[in-house]
Formats: sequence, C-alpha cells, structure tokens
Amino acid sequence: MLTTKAKEEDNVALPTHDMPKDVDSLLVVISDIEMGAGGMSDDFPDSHFLGRLIQSYNRPPHDNLPVHLVFNGDTFDLLKTPYRGVYPRHITGDVALGKMSSVATAHPGFFDGVRCFLEHSGSERRVSVVVGNHDAELVFPSVQQMIRRLCGWNDGMGFSGFNLQVGKVFIEHGHQYDAAFATDVEKPFLIHHGERILNISWGASAVLDTVMYLQRVFPFHDRLNPRALMFHLLPDLQTLVMDIMWKYWSRDYWKSYFLSDDPTKRLTRTMIKDLICRLWHRDSDVRMECLARDRVRACDDIMLRVLGHQHRQEVWICGDRKLMVSGAFRNEYMILDDGCALRPIPKTYIECYMKDGVPVSSRFVEIEGPPDPEGYVPDSIFDIVPCVREMLGKRPSCTQRS
Repeated sequence: MLTTKAKEEDNVALPTHDMPKDVDSLLVVISDIEMGAGGMSDDFPDSHFLGRLIQSYNRPPHDNLPVHLVFNGDTFDLLKTPYRGVYPRHITGDVALGKMSSVATAHPGFFDGVRCFLEHSGSERRVSVVVGNHDAELVFPSVQQMIRRLCGWNDGMGFSGFNLQVGKVFIEHGHQYDAAFATDVEKPFLIHHGERILNISWGASAVLDTVMYLQRVFPFHDRLNPRALMFHLLPDLQTLVMDIMWKYWSRDYWKSYFLSDDPTKRLTRTMIKDLICRLWHRDSDVRMECLARDRVRACDDIMLRVLGHQHRQEVWICGDRKLMVSGAFRNEYMILDDGCALRPIPKTYIECYMKDGVPVSSRFVEIEGPPDPEGYVPDSIFDIVPCVREMLGKRPSCTQRS
C-alpha cells in the first residue's frame, strides 16, 4: 500500500519511489467515484481534486510512459441524480442526458482534467470508461457523445461496456456478481409504450421506488462505515429502511406487477432467492467473493482481475493469479467513539505496471482527499433521530447519545 497526501493547489503528491524496471506501460484503475449533481447529496463534491490527480500522471516519472486510465464503474452517480426533481424508473435517452448534464455542470474539474490528460504531448494516453450499477445510463450512445465532447473529442477516450481486458488484466465493476444489481448485458434497453428505456436491474428499480427520497432527508449517512455499526447506533434508521422495503416487497411491488405491463417489473428465481435472503438477514451487503475467486481460478489467460463495487480493499492470490478489489474513491467516513466522532477514509485506487501486456507490479494507492465543504459533515450522526422517529410515526423506542 502506497500512502500520499493531496496538496491544496495544482500539485497532487504521487508516490515518489522509482517505477519497476523494464515496464512499458501503466494501467491506472479508479472505481466508485460517484460524482453526483452537486449539493449535500453528492458523494464526491470536489472533482477539481480528481482532475489534478489525473493530470499529475503527465509529469515525471510517468511523462514518457504510456498511461491507460480506467474508470471502473460508478464514476457518475446517475442512479441518485434526479431528473426534473423526481427519480423516474423509465429512463429514456432524454432522461439520461438530463441526468448527465446535471452531473457535468457540477463537476467541470473532472472533465477538464481528463481533457488535459489526453492532450499530453509525450507518450500515449488513453481513457476507458466501464459501466457500473450507478451509471448504467452510459450505455446510451448520446450520453457517451456528451462525455466525449466534454473531454475534447479525443480519440483516446473510449467506452468499453461492462468490462475491459488489457493484455492479461481483466477489469469489471463487479455488480454483475451482485444478484440485486446485475444487468442483462445482451439486452441493455427495453421498449415500453413505443419508447426505448434503460433495462435497469430489479435492485435499481426498488431503490428508485422506495428509499431514494430518503437521501434528501439523510444525504450523509450512506457514507458511514462500518454500516453494521451505523445501524446499531441508529436502530430506528434501520427499522425505517427495512419497513419501507418490507412494505414495498410485500405489497406495492406485487400490486404494480399484476396490474401493469411495466417491463422493469419482472420476476426471476434469482431475484426471489436473493430478496428473501436480504430481508431475512436484514442485511443488504454484497457477497461476491466466492464467484469472483471462481473466475480467477477458472481463467488461465487472466493474471490480474480488478473489481470495484464493494467499497473496500481486498487482495486474493491463487498462484500467479491475483484478484484486487479497489475500494472506493468517493467520500466515506469511519465511525469513531460510538458515533461521537468521524474520520475521513483515504481514497484508494490501483496502479498496475505492464510489460508486453503482462502485469509486472500491481498495488493500491491511498490518497487523502481535500477538506470537506462547509456543512457537508453533520455536527452529529444522531441529529437525524427525531426526523426518523417522526417518519416512523411512533414514540421513541430507543435512547441515543447526542
């Protein structure tokens, strides 16, 4: 693990040790940035910081080394970006463009950084964007064209779909291992009432129909870790979320399922099995390690498999094969002192030095983010308790620290 601190202005500190010898390119993989539409609900409020980090790869020691930058899913948080004040489940091309426009307006520093990176006059620069579960709208060609335009129409900018292979490195976001958010890669669109709409996962459909409005009331708490500790400290919040989900899956979903022809409401055996497991255990954490490791074991041609999605770092090695889960680049916070203090979690991503398409040296890079905007972090995570109890419509049932 390489650790570095970000400076305030144009110089973003990178690891200062020497690069491995006899390498011919560098692969940089960043997952789960989750740039939103700005404001308190945006999980990544300072894209100028990311823009400076991206451009730093045009300086020594990387200025004469080909660099391939991969944004591995959930680069944009289009799932939580409203369109004209609402969260439509039927996402047309116009809706997708409207969401992407809101994100682009809030994050000019990111697009400026990518454009400058691609305009490097030295060695080759490439950028690839992989689709995640929070930015499924990237499958729309019109959204891709908007991003290309914002990044200067450079030929080095590409969209690889749901995965990307670079030599013996295979990169995918990871939501395809998660039954709730896996999507049909062969059928990204549906036709509904004569319009082409996004074929969203059943998990995304449920989120849009149920808990999405909660982010307007509690925009910060989704960024807290560990999640189990947050719900232990805020049991009424867990009860509220579970009650909403239970009402939806026990009544509202089935009502619309039987009374409408909505193609985004569909029933599969995998969906039912996963849903029962999540509701029974009152836990929505992803368990994808076994599936990913099976892929590592089974594929002789891939030496490094890179995933995101889980918002935590992990390394698993099988002989000369390796699985790396990159962690998140968005803003997240560690709960300390039973909720009375918070500490920003460093942002992480992956560097992989290559030789003839073979990964020679792969590692995590850990970097501290910039200071939070004023008011972005609440005075106390318990400030929401009165509002939660009001929404539950019951008398206080537990005692919280203030």
